[in-house]
Amino acid sequence: MYTRIVVGVCLVAFLVCPPLDGQDRAGKVLEELGGAKLVQGEAKDVKIQRGFNTVSRESSLRLEWLMVQDTSMGLTFEEAVGAYGVYDEPWFRYSVDLKMLANKTITAFEVRVVTFNVWHQFTGVLSFTQLEDLPPGKDKKFSRVWGLYGESRLRAHFTSIAYVAKVRLAGGETVVADPQLVLKAAQAIQSSVTLQDLEPKPEPVPGIGARS
Repeated sequence: MYTRIVVGVCLVAFLVCPPLDGQDRAGKVLEELGGAKLVQGEAKDVKIQRGFNTVSRESSLRLEWLMVQDTSMGLTFEEAVGAYGVYDEPWFRYSVDLKMLANKTITAFEVRVVTFNVWHQFTGVLSFTQLEDLPPGKDKKFSRVWGLYGESRLRAHFTSIAYVAKVRLAGGETVVADPQLVLKAAQAIQSSVTLQDLEPKPEPVPGIGARS
């Protein structure tokens, strides 16, 4: 119970001391592990516009966006990244906006976003793969949506952890991220999350509830 309370206040329960003195282009550095940095970015509020109505319109809460920045992957986030809810009649959708910066020649990449609800329950992994040439120093924006049939899952959505999971380099080499910092951050929110949980599943469909 104590861990759950700390998560709600401090984002990640393993941070019992103040955030590290440091700033990444995408936000405030919270933790470092093996050359990767866990970053807290400025996020949107929880409100979802639906025509003339707004889901959660009376809430003052803001979404919690965490990102893992690892320059060894050859691709990093230039701005805060996280999942948020949108309504595009007749569907509700998860949406993610990315601004990526390459420091190596990239021919393809995969970004994953691990999601949790307001009760600190793991709700899934959103995966986005892009096949595109990005030379060193190139930055570019990408947007992705994942459709849902109802609002219940998005109504409770709260925290996300974004990271570059894989890149393909110009020579054909595939670089796979070390998931340890992502796993550590995820387990601080819900201790039962495993490495297997970080693998993408089929896109979210109705009837799949939060993991208890």
